[in-house]
Amino acid sequence: MEKVKIILVEDNQQFRESIKELLIIKCCYEVIAEANNGEEFLSLGESLSPDIILMDLSMPNINGFEATKKYFWQFPKSKIIAVTGSIETTFLDKLIEVGFKGCVFKHNVFDEIQKAIETVLSDKMWFLNVHKLSFENK
Repeated sequence: MEKVKIILVEDNQQFRESIKELLIIKCCYEVIAEANNGEEFLSLGESLSPDIILMDLSMPNINGFEATKKYFWQFPKSKIIAVTGSIETTFLDKLIEVGFKGCVFKHNVFDEIQKAIETVLSDKMWFLNVHKLSFENK
């Protein structure tokens, strides 16, 4: 069985290294590329063919929303999961509109990332705790 191929887009190097270690050691996935921001991500080229892209939303130059929009123009069937430190749920509609298949909050990433990836790979969406937070905040 082939390993799941992941591109990791995150501007915080320490956080990116922690997620990468989790993905490789605990989840047995393959991180095929990393990028510090959306601009660097878009310059990676099309030959990588990732199964999943983990995309930070708040980054310098080109943020995660803009990078995802531009990427989807070329690769509309891509599976991109937002990884964000923001706990505001007001952006849920925007995530879905842009084309994200899921969202994981950074404070939950180590508990939820594997389940989120597996869910998105099975052609379902992962916005579980985003919905939960939106109901709790009302």
